Amino acid sequence: MSTDLSKVDILLAQLIDSWCERRALRPLGAILRCYPRVSGLTDEWALLAQSLKTIRYQFAGDLSADELDSVVELQQLAESVGYR
Repeated sequence: MSTDLSKVDILLAQLIDSWCERRALRPLGAILRCYPRVSGLTDEWALLAQSLKTIRYQFAGDLSADELDSVVELQQLAESVGYR
């Protein structure tokens, strides 16, 4: 897992684009409550981590294997920033 925070917005945008294309509404609904990130405060990172956790555990069936890998990576990164 990379600790490069600049990668987060790129990966999130790619996931959102993919979910929009195929109308994967459940993961979209979970992630859009915390996107776009604006302040960078730990509360915002914690909300992102929680949204990704929801997607990972409740909507994994809606994701491709690559998307699930990205969700896991992003969740771990968001947790490392949000819960430090």
